Amino acid sequence: MRELSSWRKNRVLQFLAVGWLLACPALSSASAAEDRFLIHELMDRYGVVHDFGTPEEYADLFTDDAEIAVGSGATVVKGRAALIAQAQRDHERFGAPPGPDGKSTSIMRHIISNHTVTLTGKNSATGGSYVITLINDAKDGPQILSMSRYEDRYVKAKGSWRIAHRVIVLESGNQVLGKKLGFGR
Repeated sequence: MRELSSWRKNRVLQFLAVGWLLACPALSSASAAEDRFLIHELMDRYGVVHDFGTPEEYADLFTDDAEIAVGSGATVVKGRAALIAQAQRDHERFGAPPGPDGKSTSIMRHIISNHTVTLTGKNSATGGSYVITLINDAKDGPQILSMSRYEDRYVKAKGSWRIAHRVIVLESGNQVLGKKLGFGR
């Protein structure tokens, strides 16, 4: 029997993968699979942009009227201007001197994992993820500031997924470090 060329093998594998995606009940269509992937990418970008991006890049991850709440409390950030202001405060609070390449760095890192996404409509979804927030304290080195969950609502607008509403659920935190950094005053 003649061996398949590398190109044909790849085409067969692509065909089988698309067939599996379309047949999988949790992914009712290739479009749904793509939307779920794009939301996962949004969450991965969020962690990087929050720690290394500009305040404007941070706000671009959200809808213009997005809201962030903490726990069952009231909304603490609402709208693009408030998102930019929050990111600017974080940069001031957690900024570190520029690295050897001249780029700004941060002493804070957001490690985001265990994303879940449920499509609720053609342009809407809900989801969640875990976040571990690390601080590289100049005196004591890297420390875990908190372990939390993000409970999100996403909206697809102008062909791009954005965070429309976020609730941050704090599961545990380093209260001594938090007070040192100005949280929970």
